[in-house]
Amino acid sequence: MTGSAVTRLPVSVGTLDDFLRGAVDMTASGATNAALGQTMQDYQQLDLPPGTLVAIALPNGRDLLTHYFATVLSGLVPLLISPATSLSRVRELARHLNIGAYVAGERFAAKVGGGRTFAVGGRWLAWMPLDDDHPERYEPGDVVMLTSGTSGTFSACVNRFDALLRNARRHNAATGVRAGDTVLVILPLYYSYAIVAQALGALTAGARLVIGGPPFTTDGYRATITDHGIDISAVTPALARQLLAEDRPLPRRLRTLTVGGDQLPGAQVGELLARHDGELYLTYGLTEAGPRVSTLAAHQEPRPRWDSVGLPLPDVAVGLRNVRPDGIGELVVESDTVLRRKAGQFHHQPLLAPGRIATGDLFSIDDGYLFFAGRIRDFVVIRGEKVSLLSMRTAAQAVPGVVRARTAVINEGDDPIIELVVHVADPARTTPETMTRQLGRVLMRGERPHRVRVLAEDHAQFHK
Repeated sequence: MTGSAVTRLPVSVGTLDDFLRGAVDMTASGATNAALGQTMQDYQQLDLPPGTLVAIALPNGRDLLTHYFATVLSGLVPLLISPATSLSRVRELARHLNIGAYVAGERFAAKVGGGRTFAVGGRWLAWMPLDDDHPERYEPGDVVMLTSGTSGTFSACVNRFDALLRNARRHNAATGVRAGDTVLVILPLYYSYAIVAQALGALTAGARLVIGGPPFTTDGYRATITDHGIDISAVTPALARQLLAEDRPLPRRLRTLTVGGDQLPGAQVGELLARHDGELYLTYGLTEAGPRVSTLAAHQEPRPRWDSVGLPLPDVAVGLRNVRPDGIGELVVESDTVLRRKAGQFHHQPLLAPGRIATGDLFSIDDGYLFFAGRIRDFVVIRGEKVSLLSMRTAAQAVPGVVRARTAVINEGDDPIIELVVHVADPARTTPETMTRQLGRVLMRGERPHRVRVLAEDHAQFHK
């Protein structure tokens, strides 16, 4: 590769090693706890070309972070992907993104590499032949992150590791994370929200990291906060609704709860504040922005602002384009942490100029506060009328027992059909008929779904 050279980063090898040694791994992921220095040596002995994209398909845990940091320090480029990614999808990702190596458990690595596997940092690396004519090229210091699916099946963002650290520091400043805190991460680290705002956030703050993973249970979550002295935790709205389904307060030990990954309705923000005797932050971001954009300190704000996602982070500028008469337009974000470029297959290029992106999200802005109105594609025209899919999902998620909701638009004739799929805690109590009645009380006839499907929530899975 590059001999024993180490890529220069704004954080030292010693700092990263101390951070990893101090992290608590609660997962049952068969962790090897390989040392960072030894893992770096293993990578450097493979003679991979500088800038090689390395897909890391490991479960949440210390090993994942060790390989993540070791690749960056060794002049390689990490791409975190779900360990549940199928073999066919791995090969498609490799074709679109020009992946040169794949790290996983021994059995799956052997399937990917066809016998060309090497022991690296207690795990296994499968060599994947690079296409010399492939348009995708990466540089040492780059990091690649998959998008959440809104920008294309095989779409990814190319960013710089130092930019992610800057974004993490700004998120820390907005949410009050400081040295000596203990931060719990239970969301998948292959999501930009978890790896940047939580893992890198803990690193840059000098905080201790406790790493959990699926399955999420409310009892297990509460016990972890108490047993490990958790100060800071982040959840998605879906997980927050599981906590709200129980009529009991959150552990007093927890100082700060942050909600991100999707919008939480203002009424449920109020419920969380009633259950949590501490600080509550709502945060908005997207992978393309690197990723966090804005934060609302809900515990300090009046009720009308609970429906917002707060104010932009320091050194992040926002504006609207193509503004409608009702004041809603597409959010534009300008920052030194946005992606360098898109890689792979994607539907549109979000970069308007270096450091400036069009988000594809609709917002209004009131006194500097951002109010989310949906994605541009969250509106469907039926019989000449615009129907908001976001409003439909929001109404469904306000029904007791609903953990999350999603919509599907099906073209079956002149007008599309909207199917609402709700994931509930107890399908015996929340049926399609009860959901239809509940929605009929809050939605106009033209705003309602054509059909409702109810599924039991799988608590063993994470949802962004």
